[in-house]
This record gives sequence, structure tokens and C-alpha cells, in this order.
Amino acid sequence: MYQNQKSKRETIIFVIFLLIGLSFIIGRFTASVSLIKNFIYHIAYPNLNAANFIFRSVGNFADNLKAVTYLRQENIAYRQKNQELSDKLRNYELMSQEYKSLLNLLKLKSIPNTMSVFAKISVRDTSEWYQWLIIDKGSDDGLYNDLPVAMFNKDRNTLCAVGRIIETYKSSAKVVLITNPIYALPVEIKGKDINCLAEGFDSNLLKITHIAHGSDVNPGDELVVSELSSVFQKDMPVGIIKDVMDESSLDFKVATAEVFFEAHTLYDAVILVPKPETK
Repeated sequence: MYQNQKSKRETIIFVIFLLIGLSFIIGRFTASVSLIKNFIYHIAYPNLNAANFIFRSVGNFADNLKAVTYLRQENIAYRQKNQELSDKLRNYELMSQEYKSLLNLLKLKSIPNTMSVFAKISVRDTSEWYQWLIIDKGSDDGLYNDLPVAMFNKDRNTLCAVGRIIETYKSSAKVVLITNPIYALPVEIKGKDINCLAEGFDSNLLKITHIAHGSDVNPGDELVVSELSSVFQKDMPVGIIKDVMDESSLDFKVATAEVFFEAHTLYDAVILVPKPETK
């Protein structure tokens, strides 16, 4: 009776281990699972061989654990190194861009009786993108209110009108852009001696008003600063005519013009400071 029960128990255990073994083979389980298997086997059939299997599994498991830890540390080190290289590449690209920008500014022809102060845009409010900005130069750099602010246009290889300083601090200044709805700039059609007024439109477009009926104004005409401007130098580029509306019900023709400066790439500014008169 006892012998039959023992034989039955051994058969059940054998079947269980057979199923577990098959699942290990199918699932390709790791050394940690093998360790658990050997430990269970040792409890069921305590003997020297089972104990050896356990110690051997523990050794393999420890080796695997060391390898995983080492690989993780190595992966962290590689990630840090990759981040370092990415930061260096980004800094190099920024320095390269700044170098090209400065090189273009140095190639500009000097404006008579005017000193150029180069500044960086330090603050831009996305909700007022075409209204104003803050530059990183101020009264300590010789700046004051109502000075003209320009930007280098690489396509035309010249400075174009951007705005004027309205508030000056020791190391910064606030600039109102010509695209601000409160701004109005006297302009003329280049080469045609047609004077008109450019008003801000809170976008990259200007509203051109006070164009006399019958004036030869067409899309593609270039706008430059008029001699009537008290801020900018005469003939400084402003924008280009896009559309012209000639309605007989209006006293004047109205047009729209696209400014030459690109607001999304406006990083550098040139402030034109009149040189003091020598006696």
C-alpha cells in the first residue's frame, strides 16, 4: 500500500517536472528560472547532485546579473556621451550661424555719419510676434529712444527697416516693429517718386495707404523709406507690393506689401546711431 502511494507520488512529480521542463524548453527561460527549478527539485528529492545544480545555477544567475548590470552602466555612459556630442553639435551649428551672420554684417557698406550697434533679440512674445521685441543693448551701449532698428537681408545683401526704439534701459531696449498696428512709416515706390504711407497690419504684411488714383503702382514694386521719415535713412528697403486695390469709392488707392525682414528668423538687429557732430 505504502509502496503504491510512493510510486504514484513519484509519477505525479515526474509528470509535473516533465511539463515544467517542456515549458522551459518552449519558453527559453533564463538562468533564474532554472535556479528555481533546481531548488524545487532539491526539496522534492534532496541529494548531492541537486545541490550541485543549485550552486551551478546560482553562479550562472550571478554572472548574468553582473553582465546585465555592466551593460546597463555601459548603456548609461554611452547615452551621456551621445548627449554630450549632440550638445556640442548644436553649439557648433549655433556658432556657425552666428559667424555667418556677423560676417554678413561686416560686409555691409557703412552709412555716412552713422555708427552701427549690433544686438541680439533677447525677448519675443509669440502673442505679439509682429508688434515688439527686446534687444540686449541699452543706454550703456549708447542707445536711446527713437533710434532706427534694422536687420540684414541676405537676399538683397543690405539692411532693411524693422522698427524703432521706444523704451531704453541700461542693458536692454524695447523696439516697436513697423508691422505693429500703431506704427506708420512714410515710404515711396522705388524709382517712381510716389509717396505713400505704410501702416502695420500685425502680420508680415503692411497696409499701404494714401496712394493717389492714377499712380503707377503694381505688384512687385519695391517700397523704400521716404525722405519724410524722421527715423530711418532715406531709401532703406522696407518691402515689396503684393496687391493693389483701386476702388473709385475711396479717396486713395490701397495696397498691401510684404516686409523684407523675416519675423521667424529675426535673431540679430542693427541699431543705427548718428555720430555726434564735430565742431
